[in-house]
Amino acid sequence: MNLLSLAFSSPWILLALAGTPALYFLLRVTPPPPRRVAFPPLRLILGERRDDATPARTPLWLLLLRIALAALIVLAMAGPTLVPAGAAASKGPLLLLIDNFWTAAPDFSARQAAAVKLLEDAARENRPAAVLGLAEKPFINMEDPGAALARLRALAPRPWLPARAPALPAVETFLRQNGGDAVWLSDGMQDQDGRAFAEKLAALAPGAALLTGERPPRALTSARNGSESLEIGVIRAPNGAPDGVARAFDAHGAALGDAAFSFGGDDHAVARLTLPLQLRNDVARLALVGEASAGGVFLLDSGARRRRVGLVGGAKADQPLLSPLYYLRKALAPYADLREEKPGESDPIGRLIGEGADVLVLADMVLSPDAREKLKKFLEAGGTLVRFAGPHLAAAPDDLLPVKLRRGGRTLGGALSWERPKTLAPFDENSPFAGLTPPADANVSRQILAEPEPGLPQKTWARLVDGTPLATAEARGAGTLVLFHIAAETSWSNLPLSGLFVDMLKKILDRAGSVGPVAAIQGEGQLPALQNLDGFGVLGPPAAEARALPAKGEAKPDSEHPPGYYGAAEAPRALNAFADGAFTPLDVSGLNLRPQNLAAPRAVDLRGPLLLAAALLALADAFAAFWLGESWRRRVAPAALALLFVLAPPPAQAQDRFYQPALTTSLAYVVTGDSHADRISAQGLKSLSDTLSQRTSFNPGAPRGVDPARDELAFYPMIYWPVSPDAPQPSAQIAQKIAAYMKQGGLMLFDTRDAAQPYGGEATPAQDWLKIFLQKLDPPPLAAAPKNHVIFRTFYLLEGLPGRVENGPTYIEALPADSGGEKAPARAGDGVSPLIVASTDLAAGWASDQWGEALYPAGSDAIRAHELALRGGVNIVMYTLTGNYKADQVHVPELLERLGQ
Repeated sequence: MNLLSLAFSSPWILLALAGTPALYFLLRVTPPPPRRVAFPPLRLILGERRDDATPARTPLWLLLLRIALAALIVLAMAGPTLVPAGAAASKGPLLLLIDNFWTAAPDFSARQAAAVKLLEDAARENRPAAVLGLAEKPFINMEDPGAALARLRALAPRPWLPARAPALPAVETFLRQNGGDAVWLSDGMQDQDGRAFAEKLAALAPGAALLTGERPPRALTSARNGSESLEIGVIRAPNGAPDGVARAFDAHGAALGDAAFSFGGDDHAVARLTLPLQLRNDVARLALVGEASAGGVFLLDSGARRRRVGLVGGAKADQPLLSPLYYLRKALAPYADLREEKPGESDPIGRLIGEGADVLVLADMVLSPDAREKLKKFLEAGGTLVRFAGPHLAAAPDDLLPVKLRRGGRTLGGALSWERPKTLAPFDENSPFAGLTPPADANVSRQILAEPEPGLPQKTWARLVDGTPLATAEARGAGTLVLFHIAAETSWSNLPLSGLFVDMLKKILDRAGSVGPVAAIQGEGQLPALQNLDGFGVLGPPAAEARALPAKGEAKPDSEHPPGYYGAAEAPRALNAFADGAFTPLDVSGLNLRPQNLAAPRAVDLRGPLLLAAALLALADAFAAFWLGESWRRRVAPAALALLFVLAPPPAQAQDRFYQPALTTSLAYVVTGDSHADRISAQGLKSLSDTLSQRTSFNPGAPRGVDPARDELAFYPMIYWPVSPDAPQPSAQIAQKIAAYMKQGGLMLFDTRDAAQPYGGEATPAQDWLKIFLQKLDPPPLAAAPKNHVIFRTFYLLEGLPGRVENGPTYIEALPADSGGEKAPARAGDGVSPLIVASTDLAAGWASDQWGEALYPAGSDAIRAHELALRGGVNIVMYTLTGNYKADQVHVPELLERLGQ
């Protein structure tokens, strides 16, 4: 049972209750009311009171009513608060510690709402507060709750899982110097050091509250491009959602397909996306539907593509185990789409290149001049050619090799040789095979030797223990040429029988088409950041803190290397937020902490209800005075008046709701019910309204949140609607109201907040939601706004309408082609498009703090991005209010010429 306790912000005022008994003596006597006496005098004499008449006393019920009224006023002034059990009231500062990691992103709005409520409680109790995001630099500043609230709203989930330990010294210093209460809004996961942080916090602030959410995180861990489908690894925290859907997108953001999965009784699942190989190779991003977090997104680079490999075997063998292609086929089949030469085929190399092979593997072949020319062009275009030695190549080496070869090669361990078979040396750090371990029993009994020449060590990827090359490579054009100095079957070496052979070929496949010259592979390169994920899993410009990623070695996401794409734009490397591991719940058993849910009851301020009760008792007292002081014939009037006073709405509210929108032109936004989205809408439109007042002649009033079901929309020239895919579809009555608003000249600005996603067809959940709703509105045909559209030049000259995300399409009403056959620009007339569909999270881009800084910065140049977003917002409002008058600027040259004449 959840017990509640009562606390007072000013308990000393309760001393006034001691004076309530005196009210009994002050209020018990009421002078007799005056009476009307009818004339003549005889009637006056007969009704005259005697001098010894006892005065009338106040009725007991009225006396108790007035005493209760005084007691309620005293209690309200004492600031009573209903506090949940175990939540002890404190006069010290409030310290909020927030896990702003990507694991907290799915319900981050609920976390912020809970933190806002705590800060509001602190403000009511006149307590200072401090807010610290545990993914930020450990700086704690005690300030008033209003400033702490602004700091809280600026927090956003980070796309990595940092350690909490660096924040402990700052937390300890703050609590030892200031005391007070600590509240930890945790993601509920162990992460790196959750238990150690909890132990330290319990020691510093005994009884600190631990708030966790109701949505355990999920993440995508892998993507394997199999022979039939794309196998997607999914993991969840214990007690997470039992099933879900993973959606695949290409590099342009178009949805390619969905794959459902179910966990069953396990916390690991596999989603299988069945698509043709070409479409599977186009998948650039996977995302969990309904899981807005960096862990719910898995980025794929060129290394995840399933390579198309062509095998050409040269000489044939009677026994399969002696075939040059047998071991290659077994090693490559799980990781590539194999294509082989056909029996009796005259030009297998030309056919395989024409079929789009990424890698060609040649086993001991003597190449014709025509075949060599085709292979050179294949390498110049970025292909990978892997050749294996053998008797034919040893007898007649050609020029399509990374190194010069000695004829004949050498034999180790034969009857006429003094040397024994050689084993493999460990791979160099600069080799693409670095990290693999050669087995002790793998050896080579015959090989082709390379001629000593300058640069041979740099071209050597693998060598034997005596230093002779086993595998060499060099760059040819945009491609890579690799030579194994042994045969592809077991006559020269037992390497094809080992697992190392499979791993070496897989390394070559992973690098095929994903790197430039071999020298770049082996160099000490740095991969600059191209795009980064934010904590909600949105891919955008590089983060301001992003640093170049080392070209070699395995990297883990952190503050300097957020997940995203790194390297060259032609062949980027993907760094994902959660590639391996498991979710471990946070264990706080035995610690002096108070675990609670984010939705747990919070402190309730009782001043409002007490004052309302006092007002009702005061009204009843006034009614009683009328009742006792007049004849029964006049009692009906004051009773009816009191009833009307109680039932009628306050005049100020009535004027504000029904008349104020008509008196002041304001921008409006639709209240979606999502507290986080609604707060951003209010902040964004407030900042945009302030900017309009400063830079234009339009001075709008404060923005207003509207409910299309009950509010009149005609007062607002533009209404901003942030699309929430989880919200229910509006009713038919709301759709009719929106349609009427647009037909009467209003502009609806829908923002799907999923930049770079195309409108129409298979799209994001937000676009699917909007597409269903727009079908109820009978909207005009939409088209992407052309570069010369007037909306991009009504006030500022822009190339788009950026928001928090800079790049994203804008769709606006389109007109049919003109008689000349050329497509007319959208809305070429004097009217205004009644509908605009954006995707760049406009309100978040407009939102500013009290100093004009971006509340939700994104990208490396947040100042420039925020300014461009405000300029785009000014253009939208100017377009809404003025129409296309600036389209007449095309006539300016003619007007100037006439004036000159």
